[in-house]
Amino acid sequence: MAAPKNNWLLLAIIFLGFCLRAFNLGSIPGQTFDEVFYPVFGLNYILGETFFSVHPPVGTYLISLSIYIYHLLPWTEPVLSSGVNISDLNPVSYRWLNVIAGTTLIYVAYKLCIELFDKKHLALLAALFFALDGSLLVDSRFGLINVYLSLFGLLSVLFLLQYFKGKGNLPLLLIGSFLLGLTFSIKWNGLGFWLMSMLFVVFILFLNKQCEKEQNQAFFNQEQKFKTNFLLILFVPFAGYLIFWIPDLLFNGTDIVDKHFQMASYHTDNVEQKLHPYSSSWFTWPIMLRPIAYYFSSQEVMNAAGDSLNIFNAVHLFPNPALTLFSSIAIFVMSLNWLNSFSRFVSSKAYDSDFIATTFILFGYYANFLPWALVSRSAFIYHYQASACFSFMALAYLLYKISLKERLEYKALYIISLSSILIAAIYWLPIQIGLDISEEAFYSRMWLESWI
Repeated sequence: MAAPKNNWLLLAIIFLGFCLRAFNLGSIPGQTFDEVFYPVFGLNYILGETFFSVHPPVGTYLISLSIYIYHLLPWTEPVLSSGVNISDLNPVSYRWLNVIAGTTLIYVAYKLCIELFDKKHLALLAALFFALDGSLLVDSRFGLINVYLSLFGLLSVLFLLQYFKGKGNLPLLLIGSFLLGLTFSIKWNGLGFWLMSMLFVVFILFLNKQCEKEQNQAFFNQEQKFKTNFLLILFVPFAGYLIFWIPDLLFNGTDIVDKHFQMASYHTDNVEQKLHPYSSSWFTWPIMLRPIAYYFSSQEVMNAAGDSLNIFNAVHLFPNPALTLFSSIAIFVMSLNWLNSFSRFVSSKAYDSDFIATTFILFGYYANFLPWALVSRSAFIYHYQASACFSFMALAYLLYKISLKERLEYKALYIISLSSILIAAIYWLPIQIGLDISEEAFYSRMWLESWI
């Protein structure tokens, strides 16, 4: 009888995530933050106007598709005519597909946790965290491309995980590898998912070589040809990457080598001149030291007593502070436990499914996080989203383990942690979805000066 209940809970979480992402979607004016780029480029594809972008094209393809499909609806005006400007479009036209992608991401996180741990309680916790995270929420409400990177990245490793668990044949491996290419065809930092996958296969090779032949592996199909898998994951994503470039190269009439030199030059030349007021150092992201203001407006109104009040309407890319703090702690705890488990493996040559699953999460986190230490250009807290996804899974795992403890203090810790995340989600929601709030209410949510 537990399965139907859990299914209803999952549907409720997904519905909550969808409502948060779709509510008043067009209330914030268009071309907010980086919407000055991606929707404009997406419209250029439709109108046949060439342009230059500093990122690979798949994210812009999706924004263009969003605009095109929206204007096929009977109550909208067609955009396939010259002279149409991005300001003429309803912002919902280039935002609605992000809502779908952000909502789908919640379900993908659930499925990935089911594959890793086969615990519905744990997977539901992860789905809830994905639904409530402010960073994923905000980027699912604008015509931006970060949420697509997280979606296709997690989807790619989900397919690969299913293959390695022996649940499918070669097509699963090829689809997963192809999706890896799709991920870094959105932004180059999607390569973190490719790096994670490569490290994971190498690690499994290492484990299998260390174990005795008669050792019964709890997690993986021993018959998999890991060397072949390594080569496929090494090359297929880059073949896909080149394929995804073809429409853009034909459209803009550029050479792929020249295009990549131009993109690389933008990201590396004159770095000091490209610093942004909301840029932040990579090591500050796990403690959300510098969120990003996407939109701000204010108006003066009179209350019933005739006093003048300032009403703010703001959208900040603002992660859930409680969720961010607890998930960072969870990664730290999981890392320490993993070191202990690895030490036991070295001495006993045996491992269990939890060791493999936590390895998967930690590789996903660090492969998407640590390479930013090498980046000198401006970076932003939204670059942490891919790593944060794995930290939410780590927190779900930690809280699930805590929930199994009988002692009262563990039960209290579980309840306090979940309550804090839910309260924080409600408290900071107005500045994530752009609700009108008073000046006093706005500044009461800015606990740190760097948050403003």
